[in-house]
Amino acid sequence: MRSSSSSVRPNSIQGARKFRRVASLLAAGVLSIFGTAQRSQAQNLVITNARIIVGNGQVIEQGGILVRDGRIAVVVSGEAPSAPPGTQTIDASGFTVMPGFIDDHRHLIGRAENFYPDRAPKEMMELLESGVTTVQSGGDSFPAIVQLKQKIEHGDLKGPRIVAPGPLNFNKYQTTDELRAAIDDEIKAGAESLGEIHFPQATFPAKPTEKETAFLKASVDEGKKYGVPVQVHAVSPDAMLDAVRDGVTELIHTPHFGWVTDQDAQVVKNAGAVVSSCTGFGAPVFNVFNHDNQPTFRDGKPWPGGIIDGEGRGREAGYKPVNGRTLFDNGVVFGYCTDTTYKASEALAHELKVLNLVFSPIDLIKIMGPNSAAVIGKSKDLGTLEPGKLADIVVLTGNPLDGYWNFLTDVMTIKGGQVLVDKRSRLHTVKAL
Repeated sequence: MRSSSSSVRPNSIQGARKFRRVASLLAAGVLSIFGTAQRSQAQNLVITNARIIVGNGQVIEQGGILVRDGRIAVVVSGEAPSAPPGTQTIDASGFTVMPGFIDDHRHLIGRAENFYPDRAPKEMMELLESGVTTVQSGGDSFPAIVQLKQKIEHGDLKGPRIVAPGPLNFNKYQTTDELRAAIDDEIKAGAESLGEIHFPQATFPAKPTEKETAFLKASVDEGKKYGVPVQVHAVSPDAMLDAVRDGVTELIHTPHFGWVTDQDAQVVKNAGAVVSSCTGFGAPVFNVFNHDNQPTFRDGKPWPGGIIDGEGRGREAGYKPVNGRTLFDNGVVFGYCTDTTYKASEALAHELKVLNLVFSPIDLIKIMGPNSAAVIGKSKDLGTLEPGKLADIVVLTGNPLDGYWNFLTDVMTIKGGQVLVDKRSRLHTVKAL
């Protein structure tokens, strides 16, 4: 069960999930992202003269970070910490550094037939260039998503750290025993979460059937045996409450079909459930699927009539951010996600623009960092720039505390101590180091 009063998952679930993940990958002959192969590639770094947004509420106006073996060793105000000879030094004068971005739910592969070799290198690099260092997949092709994760971990492909889900299609199974067996097989094959499950599957706001409820409870119960959560797409307040009462702890969509009340939000909080944003679902997208100033839905269909599973007329653009704010204000851990397939920088800009309607820059730092890490159960390793955490760092030309648009100014992306993106040479006003 996840706790909404802390960004750290309780040890019982976190430990079980980590054990299951490492065991399954080793059984497949694959080294974990935290294994020897990754540590041997990790760089020792010193970042100097940076504005450091730690992510826990602390901001250091000028300080330094020492990275050792891919993890943050020291964060200080003032002069940078000393480092062994040969350590790479990054002078971040005039820059802001903050934790790498975490997308809690994004569709990465889609149609798998043209993903390799055409799309994968380009799209994974686009994510890194936008500052995203970790992504939880949103129900991509399986086991293709596990294979993508492994390619990145092995160094065959540059990309963000991936949390790979196994699919859950209730229509494929007649009994809960069949469903449980399928879940066991997926977890053994490398699934780190399950879903996403549209609950209920009928057009909203229909109530779930008895079979859907029984299958959801069985999925949650089977996943708990391994510390693996179920991602549920519950887009109405009633569906959200039904899912939470059935044991769901990971809601990967903010409801966009009706208003969430404070009482609803308290039910979610008291259940220890977490929610990821996807607030850009209802707002129109411009100049992504066309360049003639025509509003579209996020899949390119006309806005507002093309919006799926909603009331239409664009109401979803209001429900999403306001419901997110209601959940956040009631103490629910509310993280960031895009739930999109199009270019990473455009998706980031669109989601932040909508979040900006109701959240301050300080709120956005919390949402993008520690809350997003908590949603995917990785608070121990990600979400803040604190000693012991993985060195996932973005270097920005602007200060995001001045406005959401400065989240979009990434010039360097560091993942686990490795500099994977360095665009400083493209800046006319900053000398490349």
